[in-house]
Amino acid sequence: MGPARQALRAATRESHDRLDKAAVLQPLVRPDITQPQYARALAVLYGFNAPVERELGEDAARLDLLRDDLRVLGADPDALPEMEGLPPLDSAPARLAARYVLDGSAHGGRAMLPGITRALGYDARRGARFLASDGLDMAGAWKALMVRLERELADPAALAAACATAAGLFAALERWTAEQRA
Repeated sequence: MGPARQALRAATRESHDRLDKAAVLQPLVRPDITQPQYARALAVLYGFNAPVERELGEDAARLDLLRDDLRVLGADPDALPEMEGLPPLDSAPARLAARYVLDGSAHGGRAMLPGITRALGYDARRGARFLASDGLDMAGAWKALMVRLERELADPAALAAACATAAGLFAALERWTAEQRA
């Protein structure tokens, strides 16, 4: 693990640990998750992911998968609330940090997929395409992102800006999940 990734990981570690325990997201890792809990967790994740992806202005293929999953679960993504108060994503280091946060969450999603499939029957074909990153080469994207992080965040000021943005995004997600309790 290179120094940029280590720094980003350290900057977000405490928030990440707290998010693992967030009431609205906790059911994603429990074997007794219900469909309403799953739908609620995905809706909350959508409320975070949608404005970040929109601000990045890049290909939002995972967001499209999340929208599809929400529709399968009976929710209208366009009617869901979205988080406000994102940290600015107006520099290259900030955008890299945002991509690190979003793409990093894809790894967690894939780890949750078997439990969701066992508990609810949703899988990479229907209802859990977002967690599965269905049809996307997230491993390849992650490796490419790691190379970019180390190359583009070699300057201490750029790395500090990226760490501040990543920490700010995690803090914003913490606030959002707390606001969205059941």
